[in-house]
Amino acid sequence: MDALAVAAILMLALRAAVCVDAAANVDIGRSVDLLQRFGIIGDVLYGDVSNTKESVTHDIIDGADRFTEVLNVTKNHTNLLNITFCPDLDCLFDVYFDGFQVDLTDKPWKLLTTSRSRHMVSERFGVPDIAMGFGQKFVIVSYRRPVKRIKTFDNFTQVAELKSSISDKFKCMSIGIESLVTDFITEHGSHYIDEYTLGDTVFQVLVYLPVFYDKFYKCVLNNCSESDTTLLLSPLYTEYQGRVTSVGLDAVEKWVDTNLQVESKLGHTYISLYALKNRPELFAEIVALMNEQSVVGLHLKVVSAFLAEPVKRKWFTEVLDNHVKLRELNL
Repeated sequence: MDALAVAAILMLALRAAVCVDAAANVDIGRSVDLLQRFGIIGDVLYGDVSNTKESVTHDIIDGADRFTEVLNVTKNHTNLLNITFCPDLDCLFDVYFDGFQVDLTDKPWKLLTTSRSRHMVSERFGVPDIAMGFGQKFVIVSYRRPVKRIKTFDNFTQVAELKSSISDKFKCMSIGIESLVTDFITEHGSHYIDEYTLGDTVFQVLVYLPVFYDKFYKCVLNNCSESDTTLLLSPLYTEYQGRVTSVGLDAVEKWVDTNLQVESKLGHTYISLYALKNRPELFAEIVALMNEQSVVGLHLKVVSAFLAEPVKRKWFTEVLDNHVKLRELNL
């Protein structure tokens, strides 16, 4: 995963995404300690800290790149805006991290955001702190452009070789001694990077009071017209109009300020990502500015997959699963 960060974030078609300014923090096949290091990874995902690769991940496999393939996924993509409804903040995070899978956990965002304050999260979503409180509902307008997917071979755990020191520790692991598993995880990690997707996403989070959110949702269920959709996405109905944000480069955000201004019925202009709708010339311009090196999808798999003995593999996974569930409950 040459010169890439571990990754993160956004949306139904945004399906997750994060800027990779903190490059070179993770290679495919490297492992990470899900129990202790995910707070740090959350910092890296947001591009806020500069960590060396070794401080975040562990080198456990010899030549993992030999068992990796790169797939072009742009050809399967269409230039369509996506509108996603989120009735609460948990749903917003679920959508925001939709492209990220972490084995043994259903909500990887809880671990990815452990070190984030509400202010930092609201900044990432482009809305004020107060919009992250209780009672508000959200609509996300997004355009996601995946470019390529880097993944391990399907039989990766059979053909890749662990470092000899790692292999020896697996062989010496005794079933029933939980500390052997937790000590291994602390030193060598619990999950490894199995695949990731590069591309970029542009998105806008809109905040609604329940009455107007429900009105919009019912309108969509009844085949809302484009004019009604535009109106319901305007300041006439929203409580907060989030900033149009790019996962990648600032160039997109500067372009948006100039090209996506819309006249409001309230007598002023506002910025709307939905203004891209039915404007192929604008789509072409924004695509040309989008970054192709942001991580918009990631899959972490458990390292116990490398254990040859089924009984030992099951034991390791059960111990890890118990600790992951406990960690999630305490977040």
